[in-house]
Amino acid sequence: MKKTVLNKNKTLIELGYEFLVVCPHCASCAKVIALDDPSPYIAHVRRRFICTACGVIKNKVIKANSYGQARVSYEPKVNYEVILAKNPCDWYFRLPLYLQIACSGNTLWALNLEHLNYIESYIEAELRESHPYYLSVESRLPKWMKLAKNRNEVLRAIQKLKVKNY
Repeated sequence: MKKTVLNKNKTLIELGYEFLVVCPHCASCAKVIALDDPSPYIAHVRRRFICTACGVIKNKVIKANSYGQARVSYEPKVNYEVILAKNPCDWYFRLPLYLQIACSGNTLWALNLEHLNYIESYIEAELRESHPYYLSVESRLPKWMKLAKNRNEVLRAIQKLKVKNY
């Protein structure tokens, strides 16, 4: 029987409550977490960078633009870096994502383990529900990642990222 997946229609915004990033001080896996509302569209909320390997902690309050909107969500450079995956980074401190690897001539990346598992469940399915929500993770995955001919390579890369995280 073919493996199927139902669209959960999760968005990157829903998964952006935590980012696994490379610590700029020791190159270990660190976290950027939301201390308040995790939405990137809300201003005056706190984000924290934590590295348990070297003990560095940094806090940041997301500032508002003149319209009262969170600046981070309206800076095209940040959005394009993340969405186009040229330099996958967190949205607040702009640190490189820890979960990224070369795959099929591209870069496979995930914000955190939940995101990585979500991608994995979609890729390993041979039958996929059609008509996903237009902002969902599955609708935004690049074509090279969805191709059946790349499935095994993508799944191997995901396994390498899981091992890297432990």
